[in-house]
Amino acid sequence: MNDTEQLIKDALGQLAERTPHPGPTLNALRRKRKRQRNNIFLIATAGMAAVVVLIFAGVIASDRYTPPNANDAAAALVQDNGKSVAFKYAPHWLPSGFVESLRATNVAPTRVWGPAGATPYSNPSLVIRALGGMPDTHGWESAKVRGLQAWVQVRGDAATVAWKAQDVLEVTMSGVSGAREVALQVAESVRADAKITHEPPFKLEGRYAEVVRGTAPDKWHSSLGRNSISVQVATDRPELPAPNEALTVRGKQGVRNGNTVAVQDGGLWISATSSAWSDELIELVNKVEVTGQPDTGWIGKGL
Repeated sequence: MNDTEQLIKDALGQLAERTPHPGPTLNALRRKRKRQRNNIFLIATAGMAAVVVLIFAGVIASDRYTPPNANDAAAALVQDNGKSVAFKYAPHWLPSGFVESLRATNVAPTRVWGPAGATPYSNPSLVIRALGGMPDTHGWESAKVRGLQAWVQVRGDAATVAWKAQDVLEVTMSGVSGAREVALQVAESVRADAKITHEPPFKLEGRYAEVVRGTAPDKWHSSLGRNSISVQVATDRPELPAPNEALTVRGKQGVRNGNTVAVQDGGLWISATSSAWSDELIELVNKVEVTGQPDTGWIGKGL
């Protein structure tokens, strides 16, 4: 090694001695990159949250009628063989003092409201139904319900509004002045509501009661049609004018009156009636299965 090479080597050694250890510098770089990644994650998270807020706001803003099950027409009221029915549409405005008095799950699922203590369908009354298709609206007046095409028919002191949301809905207001305006106001208040379900109070041979009506949760009547026979479960004794014939049914003493059989069981009256006498009346009363806790809390309640 010559003198020049030795000088270069000595200079490099001195430079190496003065150079700081690379560990702190590398650690600082790593921390910087981590902060950058955290910042990117926070920005991305904030962006996703903003998107969620916008989507939620859009859902609220577009609050129309789509039920949670966004299938076609029959999604309005889903039945599990009649056992549990989801009334997926509900009014959010009713005439003052109106309470619910009837629910029907056969053919066109129906709910009826009226003044407290009034018989269902008596005037005044409000009826909301989910239909399988649009009724014949020929000659009806064109209208709008929440921006959707609707039709209105007025007959005396009754008015009917029909329109297609996710399903075809019908509101009928009767027995009041200005029925047209009241029916449209009720229709405008209708919203999808998946929380309202109904469980009939009894079943017979796998079929559940089709109609439940009453004036209070502890004063009600339910029925199911089976061919020419009507089977009923109610809180009150059926009207059976004398003379009555005693007979055993459901292991208890019941009565027969003409073409009607009735017996009190567990605080409820179970009966069957027909246009002609048949031993089948007794058989059907024996087969009635009453729900342990009848779902009647909605009777006599408003919004």
